[in-house]
Amino acid sequence: MPDDPAAGLDAASLACCRALASRLFPWDTNRALELALLKTFCLPSISALLHSTGEFGQRPRKRYDDTALIVAELLRLGPDSTGGRAVIQRLNRIHGSYPISQADYAYVLSGFVAEPIRWMERYGWRPLHPHEQQALFRFWEHVGGLMGIEERPRSLAALIELNARVEGHLFRSAASNQRVAEATLAMLLEPWPAALRPALAAGMRGLLEPGVLRSLNWQAAPAWLSALLRAALRWRGRLLSLRHRFRAPRPQPFYSERPTPTYGKTFRLEQLGPPALLERLNQPRWSGPQRRIGLTGGIASGKSSVGALLAQQGLAVLDADAYAREALAPGSPGSQAVLARYGERVRAAAGAGDRLDRAALARIVFADPAERAWLEALVHPLVRQRFAAELERLAAEATVVLMIPLLFEAGLEGLCSTVWLVDCDEQQQLQRLMARDRLSAAEARARLAAQWPLARKRPLADRVIDNRGGSEQLGAQVRAALAGPAPVGERRSGSGRREELSP
Repeated sequence: MPDDPAAGLDAASLACCRALASRLFPWDTNRALELALLKTFCLPSISALLHSTGEFGQRPRKRYDDTALIVAELLRLGPDSTGGRAVIQRLNRIHGSYPISQADYAYVLSGFVAEPIRWMERYGWRPLHPHEQQALFRFWEHVGGLMGIEERPRSLAALIELNARVEGHLFRSAASNQRVAEATLAMLLEPWPAALRPALAAGMRGLLEPGVLRSLNWQAAPAWLSALLRAALRWRGRLLSLRHRFRAPRPQPFYSERPTPTYGKTFRLEQLGPPALLERLNQPRWSGPQRRIGLTGGIASGKSSVGALLAQQGLAVLDADAYAREALAPGSPGSQAVLARYGERVRAAAGAGDRLDRAALARIVFADPAERAWLEALVHPLVRQRFAAELERLAAEATVVLMIPLLFEAGLEGLCSTVWLVDCDEQQQLQRLMARDRLSAAEARARLAAQWPLARKRPLADRVIDNRGGSEQLGAQVRAALAGPAPVGERRSGSGRREELSP
């Protein structure tokens, strides 16, 4: 069963985390989180993806500010507030544009807890109390649930163990590690005079463990400099401890409440994210009087079953797969284009005219991403035209269902007022696909690989329909989804301006 984060984060944990970040340890928390993010570059799977986006080479400051603003707003607003859910939704939409593994998500999440605990123990004016460590864990574990990170640790001890295991055994040297880390370091040092930057860079290296330095292909700082810096940080902590005996720490504004180099005095939520993705990220949902349910999921997850249940409720169901078959019907321009490209390999049989052997066509396109892209470029515009015509015909209907398997992949969320995801276990999905289409395990995995995995789609959906059980449970969920109040993600929110995110 997928996790249900609806229970929310307890108020005491949220208040504790806010106090840690804004009043008790504001400077130390920022440094610890910067170190945690730097360490993520030691995993080649993460650094290669980050480097491929070009954001670190072109806009490292924006990427840093975007991350810091998201973290600050989650702490300031709370992840379960209206504004906090809007931030989570934005974060999920940004991440949904990239193939990030659950293991990488889990490690990044662990750093937001483990690194502050370690930093305060080494350099803070006092270590974090056990209840503060647990509050920090509960906060980020809850955020991980809202992000759909199913492989996240479920206890503080497990999180610390995962963090140590990854850093001890999975950090590896790679060229992308160094490129991304050096771009980030150059950005952090940019405000300083050029003459001081080499010394400051050496100082930052002096705080890193040998395994981190090796993974980033960085030379270690001189031993004396490393010892001096660590001693200075410890003395700073002692002086602050002495000061706080006579004067309590004062709250500091969150990063999102201060001017930032990228956005100045204010920012809007729709500004966050890579510029190349902003048009898609900011694409508005359908906001007309008609309720449009986007029904999606993975191949063999049960979309057709849910579509049939919705049709039984008297709703019009527009099926993208049916329209795709129409686009390649005998005698259609689509069929002619396919035959011109692939010839007799995809003709159904001798004397069958221009009827296609769809199984043969599937074997070609699922074995070659370039051929699959060509076919999608041919079929998708025809399917969209069909949708447009049907939606116009059904304009008077109160509710219409748009069943689109590649809804997220094709960026078609804007057609819908809400998105439902039909979900199941990946192993169930594989077995169902093999049985339904009489495929080998290798053939079925190739078809699954051609779509986004369900784990990537879950946090992007407004409602998840769990198809792990029987038909009775599935029917009950569909009826409840139709009759119940709209979930948070389904309610149309404002533009995401900071002033609209006030708790």
